[in-house]
Amino acid sequence: MQKRYEQLKADVSGEIDAVEQVLKDLASLKNNLDSDKINNVQKAAIGTFLLNFYVGIENIVKRISKEYYQAMPRGNSWHKELLDLSHIPPPGKIPIFTQDLVDRLNPYRGFRHVFVSGYGFKLRLKLLSSLITNVDSLWADIKKAVEEFWNKLES
Repeated sequence: MQKRYEQLKADVSGEIDAVEQVLKDLASLKNNLDSDKINNVQKAAIGTFLLNFYVGIENIVKRISKEYYQAMPRGNSWHKELLDLSHIPPPGKIPIFTQDLVDRLNPYRGFRHVFVSGYGFKLRLKLLSSLITNVDSLWADIKKAVEEFWNKLES
């Protein structure tokens, strides 16, 4: 890998470690979703961890976008544009994600908006359950995509 991207890779690795911790914390709350007795504090905690999961991925893409793509979307739709940039990078640059991964991330981006704009106790269990059900396989695929990105950058 080019020496100039060593710090970027270290920064991204730190974000990956943070997301791993978030997913460990989230896993401790997963069994509560099957219960009718889940309380508002638990719903808010689950929502926070799902938000942290998405924000961690967004932070990875932001770091790569700023340093490697030399581009960072601005304006009201920058969250969407950032994901678009991750699979349709500037000419001559390597994409981080595929369209499929971005499609799978979009529900978490939508959740980020709902959670930030609303109240944790109003979260629907059905929504939380669908996001949690897919989070582990999505994360495995994201880590694989990031590793493939580094490998392409090195060659």
